[in-house]
Amino acid sequence: SSDDGHGERQIVATYDYRDETGNLLFQVIRFEPKEFRQRRPDGHGGWSWSLGGVRRTVYRLDELAEQRTVFIVEGEKDADRLWTVGIPATTNPGGALKWREEYTKQLKAAGVDQVVIIPDNDKPGQEHALAVARSCLVAGFSVKIVRLPGLSPKGDLSDWLDAGHTKEELVEIVKAVPGATE
Repeated sequence: SSDDGHGERQIVATYDYRDETGNLLFQVIRFEPKEFRQRRPDGHGGWSWSLGGVRRTVYRLDELAEQRTVFIVEGEKDADRLWTVGIPATTNPGGALKWREEYTKQLKAAGVDQVVIIPDNDKPGQEHALAVARSCLVAGFSVKIVRLPGLSPKGDLSDWLDAGHTKEELVEIVKAVPGATE
């Protein structure tokens, strides 16, 4: 590849989106400098960078079965981070304000009955949290929106944990927030 002095984009993370039984539907690819693209298996061992006709699911759907409480965060990195401390979490492809009704139905079908939404500390993050909360309330979930104390502007859950906060603190904060049901 010819290098024009600006360097090539590096793939720094790949996030697999699967159906309920674990079949790979598509991937979200994170590049550095920060950019996201989506691709799907082309059926011939390669990739197609078009998701036309591909079913969309929430992240780690195949691992959400029978989890009564699931955290919903903005971005795969934050979801993975929660799993590493033993908290089931998911997100939706495409980032803030891309939640779809079908994602709520997928959580319902998985047996989830409470969602804890942790927004990023910015305006799109807050609007996204409210949209997800509305969708989940209408579907009969118990819903908590938890704003992390001391989160820097534009900060996210990973930033908060990186600042030295613990799973135990997070659990206490979540407990202290009243749940809403319709």
